[in-house]
Amino acid sequence: MPSPRTSARTHLRDQQRDTFERFGRLDLGHGVNLYRHPRSQFIYADYRVGDERVRESTKTTDLVMAEEVAVRRRKAFETRAKAGQPISLSGPSVGDILKRYVEDLDRRFDAGERKLGPEISVMRRNFLPFWQQVPLADLGRQQFYAWERWRLEQNGEGAAVAPYRRGGQTVSVGRRLKPPSAPTLRREKQYFVKAMAWASDRPTPLVGDEVVHELRHLPRPRETKKQRAAEDRRDALSREQVAALLEEFDRIEDAERARVRKLGEGGKCRNYDRRLMTLHVRLLLCSGMRPGAEILELTWDRVRHTRNEHGEDIVVIDPCGDGKTGPRMVNCDPEALDVLTDLRALLSEFGFATTGRTPLWPSRRGGVVQDMGTSFKSALRRLGFQADASGGALYICRHTYLTERLRRGVTSDILAINCGTSVEMISRHYNHLRAEHIRGALRPADPRSPLRLKSSPSPKADASKIGLTPSGQILIFR
Repeated sequence: MPSPRTSARTHLRDQQRDTFERFGRLDLGHGVNLYRHPRSQFIYADYRVGDERVRESTKTTDLVMAEEVAVRRRKAFETRAKAGQPISLSGPSVGDILKRYVEDLDRRFDAGERKLGPEISVMRRNFLPFWQQVPLADLGRQQFYAWERWRLEQNGEGAAVAPYRRGGQTVSVGRRLKPPSAPTLRREKQYFVKAMAWASDRPTPLVGDEVVHELRHLPRPRETKKQRAAEDRRDALSREQVAALLEEFDRIEDAERARVRKLGEGGKCRNYDRRLMTLHVRLLLCSGMRPGAEILELTWDRVRHTRNEHGEDIVVIDPCGDGKTGPRMVNCDPEALDVLTDLRALLSEFGFATTGRTPLWPSRRGGVVQDMGTSFKSALRRLGFQADASGGALYICRHTYLTERLRRGVTSDILAINCGTSVEMISRHYNHLRAEHIRGALRPADPRSPLRLKSSPSPKADASKIGLTPSGQILIFR
């Protein structure tokens, strides 16, 4: 008899678990059997539908989850059998299509389409591990939702090993991961739909148009205006935080120079990347450029000096990048002159050229320094500032640039041209600044206004009718 405090369902689960642990098999009825595979950590399932049999992995080690997967799979097989289709399908998996698509992306990347790098990385890291074993016949809405759950759970524990090269050795360090944000999932969904559309456009289509349409228009819970506003808002560093950050950069530079004086050549090369990061951030703050390829691909022949209409010496970068609006000219603040002077001094100290088509951010291991965000986030954490921003840690520099200029009264159309974006995007992401403009535009009440405050109310006045304030003032209408 089951315990009075134990439900019949829980008691049945315990019995099934005991049976599975003792015999390695469990009959779920309706032609479904679970069993342990001798060469796999996952629980497998045998399905019998009519005269056909299928054996598949449930892709889980938990018995309860394996039972749920097997029951859903059995229903799918029955639906397929009723439609007159075979339940055991041989053919390409979704992963096979993605591999062919990635091969096409690689060819285009090698031909010069460098923007495809992030998409290729997402395909290999976040799609292929899941979709490799998914039959093409199972591609649909529910399977994509299953991928989203897997995507959210793979970083749920927050720990991963990130190996990298240090000298001649491979070093493994712990790196804390976090689940992807909603914008990240939307961007990755667009990559997946793009891959399936590519497969449907082949001379021999691999995927039907109806599948692509279903994936492209997946039903989602409607977002409220408040949720959209919170997601679209771009936070920035305050002036006090920027000043504290620059002081931290000065401290880093002084510490590194002291190390060189103490250790000589042995201390010279230790933290080149961190010193380069400080100059990288300073240039972002006074130019508004996008982090990533837009600033990393700059070469010295694109940097020139000129004067603005106020007679100030400024730096102009022309052309700058090939971003969303194409190559453009970026007019930097006068502070960029000091940044470039310090950058030339640092590169000369390490033997790098500062003319011609040489990069502004050369790596001592060849190429350019790609990852400055990790070092920048460490600096922000030391100061107790927010270490995350929309698009990455370094993007807070671009948000700070735009926020500060909007507060100064620079119009959105000028900023849109200089920053390579649109007036609509600026209005959408920095709409919260309008309240500050409204408060600044409102003037104090005119003393001659018919509405004014009196500090000597009559003791016989009825405060409830004339609005007595906590400080004893009274509002009088004349």
